[in-house]
Amino acid sequence: MDHVIKSESEIRTRYQITIPEEIRTRAKLNIGDSLLWQYDEIHQEIIVMPKPKSFSDKLWGLGKDIWEQESTNDYIRKERAEW
Repeated sequence: MDHVIKSESEIRTRYQITIPEEIRTRAKLNIGDSLLWQYDEIHQEIIVMPKPKSFSDKLWGLGKDIWEQESTNDYIRKERAEW
């Protein structure tokens, strides 16, 4: 797991934390960047990620592997036939 960086931070009195330097550097975070927080109640995990500058750019190409086995035209024909 060389691609995973593990580090530790302390929650301060005003609920502030410091992002460890190695993580800030690798994630290319700068002052003023926004972070998105997510809490998974089932796994009791907090997930933090940089907020993308553009959500559409970040999602571009997502799921393209789903359509590799079927041409666009065949898919559209099949959908129209079900109408």
